[in-house]
Amino acid sequence: MTPDVRTRAASPVPITPPDVEGARLRKRSLIWAGLLVPATLLAGVLVLATEAAALCIAKGRGCGGAPGYLYLASLAVAGAAFVVVQSTSRADVRRAALRTQLGAEAVFLLFVLTTFA
Repeated sequence: MTPDVRTRAASPVPITPPDVEGARLRKRSLIWAGLLVPATLLAGVLVLATEAAALCIAKGRGCGGAPGYLYLASLAVAGAAFVVVQSTSRADVRRAALRTQLGAEAVFLLFVLTTFA
């Protein structure tokens, strides 16, 4: 008896390995988004403990800071980048979006820290 040797057609869909980096980047993005709230609260407490904040609250002088739309713009960029990190399938886009999210969150915290500067 001769073995039945048949040729198999190659699968039209390439076999891809599991996306380990994607899961890791999504998790990091979620962690950093979650840490933004406590970091903002800490920055707010630090700002309120300064002499400039006391002068602004008590006497109404020295109240400066960035316009409100800059706060909202940095949060909007961070939120959009968060959505891209969580939803895209391309690794290079995901990495760039995570960096953008971290940068926008840092800019927002910088705005909070310089509220009464």
